[in-house]
Amino acid sequence: MKLFKTLIIFCIFQFALNINAQDYLPKAKTPLDATSIGIGMGQDFGGIGLGVLHYGNNKNVGVFGGVGYTPAGIGLNGGLKLRLVASRDFVKLNPFILGMYGYTSAVYVTNDTQYNKIFYGATVGGGLDFKVRKTSRGFWTFAILLPIDNSKANNYMQDLTDYRQIKFSTEQSSLTYSIGYRHILN
Repeated sequence: MKLFKTLIIFCIFQFALNINAQDYLPKAKTPLDATSIGIGMGQDFGGIGLGVLHYGNNKNVGVFGGVGYTPAGIGLNGGLKLRLVASRDFVKLNPFILGMYGYTSAVYVTNDTQYNKIFYGATVGGGLDFKVRKTSRGFWTFAILLPIDNSKANNYMQDLTDYRQIKFSTEQSSLTYSIGYRHILN
């Protein structure tokens, strides 16, 4: 939780620096130096939800946050997205890697919601941003994500199985996926 608070403070600090920074020479704004809002499903969207992504002065490093619905409650995530941006003005596919802290898994018990629980931790991953046309104000994003430590969720599920005789129809996956569509705001 301390890491999550530190990450939030860092993101607010970074955002404040971008707001207060002044350029005396106007620079051309490209779609890469932008803020976008998106809808999707996956950890970076907090489950099924909304996400905000902001690229400030550095077009390769972005800060993002997501809030969304999981069957066990509200999922929150935040982190950094590092992308490889080509020197050309327009590229259809942009690869990226990301690191985040927040919702990693949720345990949902159908008929006994007192055992529902959301687990938080660090996650790393990689993916592709796909923009169809140069003039498009939006792009698709796809990622494969790997939670660093899912043992707490697995142990909790095992305890519920052993001591409460709760049977689960699915198991926790070590890899998760993310898909979403983002609209560029500026």
